[in-house]
Amino acid sequence: MEFAIGTCAKIDQVGMVKQAEDLGVTHFGVGEGPLLFSDPYQFLALAARETSTIQLGTMVTNPLTRIAPVTANSHATLNALAPGRTFLGIGTANNALRSMGNRPARVDELEHSIQVSQELLAGRRVTHKWHGQETEVEFLDTESGWYNVKDRVPIYVAAGGPKGLQMAAKYADAVVYCLGPNPDMIGLIRRELDKAVANAGRPEGSVKLVGLTWFYQLRDGQTWEDGVTQGFGSGPISSCLTNIGLMNEHRAELGDQIVDASYQAAMAYLGDHSAPDAPHYLEVWSKYLRGLDPKHLPLITKELVDYWCLYGSPAELREKTALMQQSGVDLVQVFLSNPFTAERDIDDIGRSILAHA
Repeated sequence: MEFAIGTCAKIDQVGMVKQAEDLGVTHFGVGEGPLLFSDPYQFLALAARETSTIQLGTMVTNPLTRIAPVTANSHATLNALAPGRTFLGIGTANNALRSMGNRPARVDELEHSIQVSQELLAGRRVTHKWHGQETEVEFLDTESGWYNVKDRVPIYVAAGGPKGLQMAAKYADAVVYCLGPNPDMIGLIRRELDKAVANAGRPEGSVKLVGLTWFYQLRDGQTWEDGVTQGFGSGPISSCLTNIGLMNEHRAELGDQIVDASYQAAMAYLGDHSAPDAPHYLEVWSKYLRGLDPKHLPLITKELVDYWCLYGSPAELREKTALMQQSGVDLVQVFLSNPFTAERDIDDIGRSILAHA
């Protein structure tokens, strides 16, 4: 079974990538947040030296904190350390830019970055637009071992709405979408992705769907509340934020109840940043991916946890993983939203899911 793990880059936890590989995880990605986490490329370079089979990449970078030639160079360099097992995960960004008080990238900015990175990683010359200039760029010495552009680097695009999905379908090898073990939501995204791929003139099935979900294995006597407080924290709210635009467009198909519940949770989570007493953005993001922020607990209901999260007993975890695959997900990805419990969660994934695949 192909199975992916994503988490933030915490430099003293590089060993968890080898742990994941030994337990059967096939892909490992780390996020980018200049004010939040360790640098992803230093983390991935160390992980490359400690592993031999697992696929490694960003999950995800963005077009604005690093321009496309720099992003391509970082991945081509990683590809020299881990030949043929490097992927480039990229999106418009959320935490990386909002935590600095900046806007996420626009879809057109993301598209250009993907185009340039894809061409450079294939060893070709391409036009790069930057600061109002258009210049030709290419790697200038592909034979001396500075970087590897011979082994192909797949592009994984994190999408969260209709426009992003349409754009990603033109270029991506895989689209990463926040999904839980719900057949209706998975079926909707699978259908819309396949339609977008066809509209882009690409072969049927040429773009994989990666279902990003949140994880916790319940112990004896534990309930869904323990999943929130000891596991994925506010992860399901992130799924609400990512999906609410598309969900609202398909309200009749998904049902008013889950669409309204997701919208209300997302809006309450964001708060009113125009209010005079609104917290500073650095304060807002200071607890991000560090476990549960208690003020978010009232927003996280069982309905949202059931819809967006992969949680339960070992048998339930296997059942829900199988359901995601049967409903149209090609690659299940768990994002571990608490770095302080990551090793525990990886062990649970390996023993309860992958050992039985």
